[in-house]
Amino acid sequence: MILRKALTFSDNQENILQIEQKLRSMEISTSGTFALADDMFSKTLIKSKPDFIFIDASYFETSEFNIFSQTDHLSHTFGNSSIIILCRIIDPTIQRNFLQAGAQDCILWNDFLQNDIEKNLFFAKERQVLRSRFKKIANDYKQLFDANPLPMWVYNVENGQFIKVNQAACQKYGYTLKEFYQLSIQDLVGNSPTDSPLISNQFVTHHTKSGQLIYVELTSHPTIYKGTDAVLVLAHDVTARVKAEQEKNVASKQLFLIFENSSDAILLTDSEGKILEVNRASEELFNASKTFLQNKSLVEIVKPEFNTPFDSLWEKFHAIGKHEGKISLKSTHNDTKIASWRALANIREGIHLHIFNDVTESELKVRENELNSRILSSIKDSFTLKATLNAISNNIRLFTGWENVEFWLPDSQNQLLFLASSSANPNNAQFVNFAEASRHRTRGFTEKSISNNSWISKSAYWFNDLYHHESFSRQELLDPNLHYTAVSIPIFEAPNSDQIVGIIILITDQEVSYDSYLTGILSKVAGGLGNLIEKVKAREELSNLFDYSADLICIADKNGFLVKTNPAFSNVLGFSVEELKSKRFTDLIHPDDLETSAQQIAKLYQGEIIRAHANRYQTKAGTYRHFAWVAVPDPNGKQVFVIGRDVTELKAQTDLILKNAEQTRNMLESITDGFISVDKSWNVNYWNASAERILGIEKEAVLNQNCLSLLQELSPELATMFEEASKKHTSLFLETYLSQQNIWIESTAYPSNEGLSVYIRDITLAKEHSLAIATMQKNLEAIINATNELIWSVDKEYNLTIANKAYFDMLSDLIGNPVDLDTSTARESLSEAVKAKWRAYYQRCMQGEPHSVIEDLATYHPAGKRLRAIVNFNPIYDHQGNVTGVACFAKDISELTQKMETIVQQSNQLKEIAWFQSHAVRQPLAKILGIVDFLEVTEAELDQETAQLLTDLKGSAQELDDVVKTIVKKAQRND
Repeated sequence: MILRKALTFSDNQENILQIEQKLRSMEISTSGTFALADDMFSKTLIKSKPDFIFIDASYFETSEFNIFSQTDHLSHTFGNSSIIILCRIIDPTIQRNFLQAGAQDCILWNDFLQNDIEKNLFFAKERQVLRSRFKKIANDYKQLFDANPLPMWVYNVENGQFIKVNQAACQKYGYTLKEFYQLSIQDLVGNSPTDSPLISNQFVTHHTKSGQLIYVELTSHPTIYKGTDAVLVLAHDVTARVKAEQEKNVASKQLFLIFENSSDAILLTDSEGKILEVNRASEELFNASKTFLQNKSLVEIVKPEFNTPFDSLWEKFHAIGKHEGKISLKSTHNDTKIASWRALANIREGIHLHIFNDVTESELKVRENELNSRILSSIKDSFTLKATLNAISNNIRLFTGWENVEFWLPDSQNQLLFLASSSANPNNAQFVNFAEASRHRTRGFTEKSISNNSWISKSAYWFNDLYHHESFSRQELLDPNLHYTAVSIPIFEAPNSDQIVGIIILITDQEVSYDSYLTGILSKVAGGLGNLIEKVKAREELSNLFDYSADLICIADKNGFLVKTNPAFSNVLGFSVEELKSKRFTDLIHPDDLETSAQQIAKLYQGEIIRAHANRYQTKAGTYRHFAWVAVPDPNGKQVFVIGRDVTELKAQTDLILKNAEQTRNMLESITDGFISVDKSWNVNYWNASAERILGIEKEAVLNQNCLSLLQELSPELATMFEEASKKHTSLFLETYLSQQNIWIESTAYPSNEGLSVYIRDITLAKEHSLAIATMQKNLEAIINATNELIWSVDKEYNLTIANKAYFDMLSDLIGNPVDLDTSTARESLSEAVKAKWRAYYQRCMQGEPHSVIEDLATYHPAGKRLRAIVNFNPIYDHQGNVTGVACFAKDISELTQKMETIVQQSNQLKEIAWFQSHAVRQPLAKILGIVDFLEVTEAELDQETAQLLTDLKGSAQELDDVVKTIVKKAQRND
């Protein structure tokens, strides 16, 4: 007996055991048990082809799990297996859904466990076989439908909606399947007059997606598709057959339409060449109406090439009976056109057929290619922009036959146009001189010039009567008796670009009508020159960079030999080009640098880019220079490209900078001021020893640390000053007290692009001295203000520097208003003589001579108040012994002067008394003494009493004389 196999799908362990027990009782082996959500099956399991698959649907009854899609998946995975659904309950809807999903039967759970289900399994197997056969038939029909080369579709009878379409229909009508399913049959028919497009066997017109009208023969049959009333249609495209019939019916009309609507210009002429009939294309080609052309002869509207006479051409045509060639057309709008001309004589008696086809574009292309070929051939050996432009100018001049061709290009700043190249006909002396005199010409973009016309408008310009044109400014170089013509053509950066990179100007000494043919060729050629010019510029710049670069540039092959070197190599190292080519790149490296350089070179030849490798390189003189190298490998691995910069002087400068930096560091370490440097992020990058000493913070604790928090702890004022200096980018000064260190400091912050530099000085001792000096100054002010005498000092410019209260009171009383150290108002009230006198007093003292004067100040007082003083002037010296000012002390001697005057007055009175005594009193006394002496001399006999009287008289007179003498002497002594 063949053992049957089954798979079980359930999420309930108890149900799984019951199912396996039931299957074992029916001698059905279980190949595996799986959860319902498990969709991963081994290839071996799929190939085992189980006979039955039992699905426990009780899980479906209690969850949102989509068991129908799982059933459909199992049906496709195990196509030959019969699927049995075990349900707790069964209703028609659930059963239909399971059967549509691919199940063969649904069995109640109790029936499965309690009853014999062999009959169910038999019918399930039969259903599976029938289903497989139906699938094969359906698949065959589907293949017949899908692969049919003729369009087929099925549409809904009720609404005409497409419900099935094959690929041939999609290809024929241009719709995708998705688009087709959104259409109805009426969308294909459109406005067709057919009354019933649904079921028919006739020709109908359909519209494709692109709008094309096609004729189809429909074969249709009613059917039912997926329970829907539908129509199966086979469509056969008979458009070609229908159109052939239509063409046969309208042949005569088409003959006329060929003539009238032909894209070629068709003319009928008589034997004399007079135009009899023209079609619409002729009107377009000749830019003239039919009436105009029918009044003309052929010779009036065409011009044979190569200046061939039309008469000879017409005779040849009559002789041969036909003609074929190219001819120029005489357009009424000055548009030069080239046309192919085919002529056939006597298509009817005396009627000639002429067919013209516009070949201007193709001819332009041929001539354009010819000119481009000439240009490219001429510039292949040109390596500079000037040589390239000269070659192009020459070719354009020779190609067009015009006398002079110029190239105008913008300068590097795009501020003006300059004449970059000029090519003149060497046989035309006038234009040779014109080209020579025009060298170095420039034109600003705001100036009027023929080049600016095209530059601004970005289009070609044709200039007739150039000599008198307002945009032309070189009349002095041309002959006023000739009629010049010029054309300016813009050069664009690329063919489809609107960016102008230059202007081409052609000039001739002939009067030439506007030639669109020539302008068209030149414009197209110019359209491709922009890219060429830019490439030549780039090549020239690259060549200049290689030739004139101060850096050493070379190319080395895979063996390390120098293949190519720039002139700087020879200039710097002293070797010739031939000598360098005989050396490897490593031959000149300093022995001490060879190992590290070899490692870098190895990396280079392995495809790495070497940046900033430094070594020493030997010169021909045997000395070594320092170089920094950058090397890039060739992607093909055949060469390397190397650039070296001579950094010998830079290294020396760097060493010097490092030395100076060390000296600066030593200097900053040796100064007594604290020095702190912070970067823009407030990180400390320098903290000298004095900063450690003053602030009591070791540099290791703050280096590379943010200093703002530290500054806030030291002094919020100091932190604010630092931030403000950095923000305003200006140096600031602050004097503050650090309570933690118990010191006074003064700090100056200097901002820079790199951060902030700060100097800190301990001014505690200076602060104490300053306070002491301030105390002394207050004491001195108290002392000098305690006296009523005048005390003041002036500097070398006679400005008041210090004065006591008595001095200010005196000045206030002098001018009637309060004053301060600014005594300009007081000085203005004095006369020039007084000011000159006092300057003399000060100057005398400033020369180092102390002196005193008695000054009557009453003359300065407006009220004439009496004031007299003795003024002492003493020099003020600085620490070097230089006089810096004058100290003045004025004592009021007005009262003393008054007393002296009284004494003088009394003295004068005494002098008068003495004079009186010496003259008025002494004269009689002298007489008395003379008489006494006379009596004594005469020896007259005198009685004793008289003698005694004379003696007493003489003695008294003598005493009185002595008294007088004494008074006179004292008076003289007082004088």
